[in-house]
Amino acid sequence: MKKNLLNLGVAALVCTALFSSCSKEKNASTAAAQTEMGFQLTADNQQTTVGTNAVTDGREVNATAISTASIKWTSVIANVSRFKLEAKRNGKVTEITTKNVSNLDLLNLNSSPITALVDTGHYREIEVKILLVKSSGTDIPLTAKGTFTTAAGAAVPIEFDYNDNAIIKGELKDVTVDANTGVTSKINLHLNKLLTGIPSTMLDQATRTNGTIVINSTTNAAIYNRVIINIFLAFEAHEFEHHKK
Repeated sequence: MKKNLLNLGVAALVCTALFSSCSKEKNASTAAAQTEMGFQLTADNQQTTVGTNAVTDGREVNATAISTASIKWTSVIANVSRFKLEAKRNGKVTEITTKNVSNLDLLNLNSSPITALVDTGHYREIEVKILLVKSSGTDIPLTAKGTFTTAAGAAVPIEFDYNDNAIIKGELKDVTVDANTGVTSKINLHLNKLLTGIPSTMLDQATRTNGTIVINSTTNAAIYNRVIINIFLAFEAHEFEHHKK
């Protein structure tokens, strides 16, 4: 992978088909052979240790201290407004896109990838985008639930609700596809990066709602604002893997 980037902000939806190959190649004289190109959004590193930095007036103290506190994420559900891939083939721009993919279980590693048919050939300058859109309903872009175990050994339910606009971008290496194989790229959410720099003491002191540490834009907002910065580092797009059809 070359790089990934998350931009916060409202983005326009430009494709209306549920899943389509929006190729800008025109005037093809003959139909080209096709194969499947897919994407799979997953999460990894369910369990992670949380540093025990002290917090005074919202500021970290003793940043090098080590902790036995940890978090184990047991449920991660995403609602993606749009997947989009842009690439060049034979000097022309090709786009494939899908929208409104709901209730993706990111911890289900056996879930089927989202696929589209593309013409065979060599694709270069490949960029994949995931569009997340803030919701006024229950279908928010990302919900992660799990258990926070304090340094003292107490188990506390924890929930992170990401409900903001975002575009997640990843660049991929060139790939050649033929009629006998398909290709799939996995996009991983590294859960162990969500709480980078957030001390366990800050979590332990967080407001609890019916016994649960809820982290969103209105509850424990100071923690939420730190977590959404970490999302810049949490997503990673992997190179395409070939598989027999």
